[in-house]
Amino acid sequence: MPLSARLARPQILIFPLPILAASLALGAAAYAHVHRSSDGTVVRWYPKDCCDDGDCRPVTHIQVQADGFLLTTEEGATFFVSFQMTRKQSLDNRWHICVGSTEQPEIRCVFEPARS
Repeated sequence: MPLSARLARPQILIFPLPILAASLALGAAAYAHVHRSSDGTVVRWYPKDCCDDGDCRPVTHIQVQADGFLLTTEEGATFFVSFQMTRKQSLDNRWHICVGSTEQPEIRCVFEPARS
């Protein structure tokens, strides 16, 4: 094919697609645990010693047991919280749980609504 024909034809760039896909994946991972309030605002009231803006998750299901609660997060992870564990007041009137991301996940904080 002559050079003039190659220059006149639009070129499809394939290499940017993997770069775009990787950028989107990295961006999604960075915001995977950001909690948004029911009005769409980002929840930033978690204390740093509990959550560090990434370890807290909203609770979607609560099951009362004889000696505590089973709290299930939006992602489907379930954690047992004894009745004796100190709970903090939630500032958005919803349950939240903060779990450290270690090999043996440790519950750092639990937030509960004021009238629960």
